[in-house]
Amino acid sequence: MAVPLSMPSPSRSPGESRVRLLPTETPFPVHVTPDRPTAERAVACEIAELVRSKSRTVLGFATGSTMCGVYAELVRLVREEGLDLSGVVAFNLDEYLGIPAADPRSFRSFMRHALFDYVNVPEDAIHIPDPELARFDPAGYGLRYEETIRAAGGLDLQLLGLGRNAHIAFNEPGSAADSRTRVVELDDVTRRVAESNGTAGFAVGSAPTRAVTMGIATILEARRLRVLAFGEEKAQAVAATVFGPRTADVPASLLQGHADVEVWVDTAAAAGLAPGVGES
Repeated sequence: MAVPLSMPSPSRSPGESRVRLLPTETPFPVHVTPDRPTAERAVACEIAELVRSKSRTVLGFATGSTMCGVYAELVRLVREEGLDLSGVVAFNLDEYLGIPAADPRSFRSFMRHALFDYVNVPEDAIHIPDPELARFDPAGYGLRYEETIRAAGGLDLQLLGLGRNAHIAFNEPGSAADSRTRVVELDDVTRRVAESNGTAGFAVGSAPTRAVTMGIATILEARRLRVLAFGEEKAQAVAATVFGPRTADVPASLLQGHADVEVWVDTAAAAGLAPGVGES
């Protein structure tokens, strides 16, 4: 069912996070915030409220610069407001193949430096795809990762970044809606972004060509999905996700129809939505 698009009320100061509803309809709630920190705090707050409401919470984590502010806010909530993450079971979406776990460019290293080293998620409750096991037994490893998620009770909330080509996790354009955890070939766009991103640490021509990733169907089984995208370079992907047809060519569009998905973007990433705002 279509729902209203929400954007910042112009009557409020840029630092405030409240939104007003506009008449444009979208397949799911889209929150357009005046700045990136507003969205990051809102999503971190939702995670904190969910954790506080349950003795055991299964969370799906994503990597990349899009998530850094969310994780920084979670660390602050732990340190300053006593948020207890000891009941969290964590699953990460994906990992590069061919990058050792201890390599600072690995997603395992990213998660430790961004979050896990500073909070009290139990070590044995942290699950990040193992690239070596996935490389030697792709099919078997994918099945085992899926079974581990199911055995934990399924994902209560999954965080998702949005790639410039509208990938979610490493489900590149062409990924099927029924895809599961598997080894994939990375799209050239994904590799070029990794090589141009100074924080990723890959020189030109050196980004991995393969990865292990949760599939679209795996992601869709999460009870809540929260998608974040920031910056004008994501505007085209955001517009295709929200207003385009549901197609494997735009992997994030396959989230349409999920019972509880919300998209959080800043005004730059929402640039492609502007022409439709307020149209009858």
